[in-house]
Amino acid sequence: MAVFGCAGCGAVLTRVVSEVALPIQLADTHWETLHPTLLEAGSYAVDPAPFGPPWRQ
Repeated sequence: MAVFGCAGCGAVLTRVVSEVALPIQLADTHWETLHPTLLEAGSYAVDPAPFGPPWRQ
């Protein structure tokens, strides 16, 4: 379980969420294409091959 917060002030931004696998439907799609909701409320996914700012691991 995780909670996301502001890096500057430490304010909590989300309720408790859990990590799930990244849905396959997101692979090889364009960011400007609208997609239906692919994750359940209270969950998040991490792209294993991120790119772009903020240039951090």
